[in-house]
Amino acid sequence: MSSDSMPDRSVTAAELALGLLEGTERAAALRLMLSDPGFAAEVEAWRTRLAPLYDGFADIAPAEGLMQRIDQAIDAEAALAPMSALALPAQQSRWKLATFAASAVAAMLALALVWPSPEATGPVPQADADVAVAQLTGPIDGLLLTARYDSGTSEMLVRVEGMPVTETEPELWIVPADGQPRRLGRLQRGGVTRIVVPEGHRQFIDQVSELILTMEPKVLPDPDKPSAPTVAQGRLQRI
Repeated sequence: MSSDSMPDRSVTAAELALGLLEGTERAAALRLMLSDPGFAAEVEAWRTRLAPLYDGFADIAPAEGLMQRIDQAIDAEAALAPMSALALPAQQSRWKLATFAASAVAAMLALALVWPSPEATGPVPQADADVAVAQLTGPIDGLLLTARYDSGTSEMLVRVEGMPVTETEPELWIVPADGQPRRLGRLQRGGVTRIVVPEGHRQFIDQVSELILTMEPKVLPDPDKPSAPTVAQGRLQRI
């Protein structure tokens, strides 16, 4: 398959790096990697970006019916926000591509991204607990956050990658349907931060809510609302 026959090389490179291609599509993409150094570099860039997310987390067996719930969440997301990257400017297209890829694999990645390893301490999640996941991206190159909320423990685990060095501090908020941000807590600049979601905020863990990240002064001017612009955001998905 020639590079011209692929509808979107960036999407294909992301899917190959994530292991989503099968059969003839995978074979064609692998052949293109061998013949096109630019495409091979794009695949490698995706792999480099995603590889650190798996470090230090143990494999776990998925719950029964998990894949069906993931498929339903992906279908619902696609129905609500169909993607047409070809009609967008190049920079905005890259934003949409990252959002699309993150939405499609957020649930699957979250199982590896934020489950603690066997050595980690803390409450053990209940087998039948509801789980919500989100990936947050924005205009800061390389910044990626992955969040996983477990209703059994009322805890949200947030992994941060690519946080720049600044004099401000990363603050996580949840924005429900009413558009009013509620503070969840301050994050570490790297690794995983464990947040116990306040009881009054747990009702907002749903698929119309978003998580946002702002960079705030060390002392918040107002703990009830952000004082700085959003630098990363992502929609929650229950699985």
